[in-house]
Amino acid sequence: MCHSTLGGSGRIGLELAAELSRRGHRVHLFSRTAPSAGGSRPHHVVLHRLLPEAAAAPSAGHLRVEWPERETQALLGQLLRVTETEGLDLLHFHYALPFAFIAGELKEALGARAPVTVGTLHGTDVSAYGRDPVVGPKLARALADVDCLTTVSRSQAALAGETLRLRELPRVIPNFVDLACFRPRGGHSSPDRSPGSGGRRRARIAHVSNFRAVKNPAGLARIFAGIREKLDAELWLVGDGPELGRLRSYFSRQGLARDVLFWGPQRQVAPILARADLLLIPSLAESFCLAALESMACGVPVLASRVGGLPEVVAPGETGLLFPVAEPEAAVAMAVGLLSDPGRHAAMRRAAVTRARGFGHRRVVAAYEGLYESLWRRREPRPRPAGGGPFRGLCRQSGAFLHSLLFWG
Repeated sequence: MCHSTLGGSGRIGLELAAELSRRGHRVHLFSRTAPSAGGSRPHHVVLHRLLPEAAAAPSAGHLRVEWPERETQALLGQLLRVTETEGLDLLHFHYALPFAFIAGELKEALGARAPVTVGTLHGTDVSAYGRDPVVGPKLARALADVDCLTTVSRSQAALAGETLRLRELPRVIPNFVDLACFRPRGGHSSPDRSPGSGGRRRARIAHVSNFRAVKNPAGLARIFAGIREKLDAELWLVGDGPELGRLRSYFSRQGLARDVLFWGPQRQVAPILARADLLLIPSLAESFCLAALESMACGVPVLASRVGGLPEVVAPGETGLLFPVAEPEAAVAMAVGLLSDPGRHAAMRRAAVTRARGFGHRRVVAAYEGLYESLWRRREPRPRPAGGGPFRGLCRQSGAFLHSLLFWG
């Protein structure tokens, strides 16, 4: 199940389910409302929606982790029914709140018949809620009962271990990108020309996020205003979220409204990114930053704050530039220098495409498959439905090693 937002955890949960279904697995996708992220849902993913469409959050960028008790119990009821009828092998949640607690209740209710549990820790479930003096200890106890924890970067693994006092660090499986979708403009391996490389045009600076406070919208505004003083540029804002209104007001007051294009929430971000010259990510914290990876896959260099997992995604000086989060003037100088140097910019674009291939969806999803199989083989034997051994049974259509998978996000 995915959180019904445009954030990275929801995107990865949805796209992982989609890719696993394409590989022949039986996938059940649970969501509070219909997922906002990504494109159309693959035909073979079974969607279980807790609430009707009218109950969707007012903003697709809003991450709702505090659910009323009636909703958590309703979801638990759905899970019990599907587990009993489908014989689910594995339960994977993407984002700890509230899903780690519900997974624990499911295991308590089913005992030896419960599915293997995997939890992926993303961003603020650790950096914010893990540090909460009330929520943090409860979350740590819930995560201790999960069969395997993963996370998306070495930085996030270390933070989770320290914050939640885990017995062992989560296994690192990075976020991934669909290289068939996110690619340079025109689909060629050589990206579009850089600004100033022949025919003058405005530099295009993109920012993709859910516009929460952790994305540092105030820093974003100051950095673009500084760039605009030195360079003919425009800012493309893609997404939606609680801080977007303040950004609109700031740019209007500063006389920059004509230099900013508000794209709003977009299910297909790749065509927009592929036309940009630079992605600007001034976040205060990032466990990975999926937008940075998708940008590089499109041949677009990244200018980002040096926080969290970003140095593991962006190769500084090769595929992008990293600046201290408290020094927006450094970001301005870096952006102007790069966008004013067509040769350096073109080389960085090519390097970005090459690096993104190491995070391709086929390679990373295969790592998840390997993890699932190893966890299943280590667990205690349990009764199976008639008709075959482990990973067959109900898998008559696909023949895959898992007959049924359940995802949370």
